[in-house]
Amino acid sequence: MQKSIPLALSGTFVLACVLVGISFSKQHVEAFVMHNNRNSYILCSSSLSSTTSPHTITNEEVDGLNGLSTYPSIPPDLEGCFTEREWEQRCSLAVSYRIAYLHDWHENIFNHITLKVDGSDSEPGGPFFLLNDFGTGFDEITASNLLKVNLDGMVIQQSIPGDRREINPGKGRVFKPGYVLHSAIHAARHDVHAVWHGHDLDASALSQTTIGILPLSQEASYVLKKGLSYHPFEGSANDESEQPRLVANLGPTNQFLLLEDHGPIVACPTIEEAFHGMYFLTRACKYQMKSFAAVGGDLSRINIPDDESKEEIMRRIDNFDEAPASAKSTANNTNNGQDKDVVMHDTSGLMFAYARRSAEKVFGKDQIYR
Repeated sequence: MQKSIPLALSGTFVLACVLVGISFSKQHVEAFVMHNNRNSYILCSSSLSSTTSPHTITNEEVDGLNGLSTYPSIPPDLEGCFTEREWEQRCSLAVSYRIAYLHDWHENIFNHITLKVDGSDSEPGGPFFLLNDFGTGFDEITASNLLKVNLDGMVIQQSIPGDRREINPGKGRVFKPGYVLHSAIHAARHDVHAVWHGHDLDASALSQTTIGILPLSQEASYVLKKGLSYHPFEGSANDESEQPRLVANLGPTNQFLLLEDHGPIVACPTIEEAFHGMYFLTRACKYQMKSFAAVGGDLSRINIPDDESKEEIMRRIDNFDEAPASAKSTANNTNNGQDKDVVMHDTSGLMFAYARRSAEKVFGKDQIYR
């Protein structure tokens, strides 16, 4: 969504700044407006060309690294309930909720992370996606107490033993705002399998301003390069008529949508990329909120990159995952007329694997993958 910045910050943000001793002057805001419009940093990822060599190989292919997404086998009492692939997805989503809990990306029993069930597009009534049972905290999510629902928000019944659902006995509860937001994206974006939404305090606070996310850090630049857009606040997301507008504002390729006066949505092909995106987005918002506070709200004292610097910043994001050269090139940097191989780290997979190990240490594998 494109719109101009008015000469006043949102009332909520100003009030928050007043509470911590920050004051805004008209000159502060005008300095920002003259310096940059937030929409100059809204980038559609489809318009950005990658400079990565076509001869790209991942670090897994180079050194045999694997096991980043290996999970325990299906327990005997659940073998008839899920396919092996769905069980793996349930495990990855369950640990994602535990990770989100540790990062404080949750709000009591609210917020959602969803994962589209692989192969469900071709199933009768599909596609289906997995989400949390309303009333269950993020620290209580397990692989078997996740709900499987269709795009209408109806729970798909599975023969899960009753003792696996000790918190919410019965078929489970679907929170309508979660269904409205997530089903809209899963239905419209076939490239998206994971949708991560939370109410991180700094990201939600920043969503209440007219400034938006600025390229003030590596993390913010990553978010902007992957595609960021904004969606105006319409009230609680429990009205299905909002879905077309939300999808239109997300766009066909963007991975980030900041719901104004609400919070962030990250929509990615994999759960690992969605975690990576949410981690960088929330860090970017924390940095930006702290930097605003550090200069007393005077945006003329913030190091906002100019257009030339911005282009170089975005160019370098193309090579964010690139490892040091592992193949010696011949003269003129060519290998028999071919581009040299470029080794790309699976940064999203590595980040998620570390976050997963941390969650497993805190909660115990047997409490998550059950």
